[in-house]
Amino acid sequence: MRHFLTLLMVAGLIWGGLKFRQYAQRKMGEHKSAEAAESAPAPGRLPGLPARLEASLEAAKRDGADGLRAWLRQHRLELGEPRLTEIDLDYVVLVGGADRAEARRVLDLVQKRIRPDSPVYKRFQQLDRAYPRP
Repeated sequence: MRHFLTLLMVAGLIWGGLKFRQYAQRKMGEHKSAEAAESAPAPGRLPGLPARLEASLEAAKRDGADGLRAWLRQHRLELGEPRLTEIDLDYVVLVGGADRAEARRVLDLVQKRIRPDSPVYKRFQQLDRAYPRP
């Protein structure tokens, strides 16, 4: 009888462990899918910017170059390529009329990380020609 109870207890522990593993995997899957949905790009936009930040980006663009500069300082670590480059180029356009040196500085930073296969490379080339090096 003692061996039977030991076997029953071991089987119960194994069954409980398997059930816990299934539960943990389900919860981790839910967490990952929620995280992926939160960081998904807005429809019709380049990847690299979570959809939840779209509204604040638009508000920052309406505030002009200073607003976009402040927004970039706050959210730069949350951005990925190619959207980061696109936003930097938007900043260049906004600041270029008033401060050509700042526009050139940002273009030089973008040039270090942009690649020819980037979807915003053509726009970068146009701006690079518009703001020549001194």
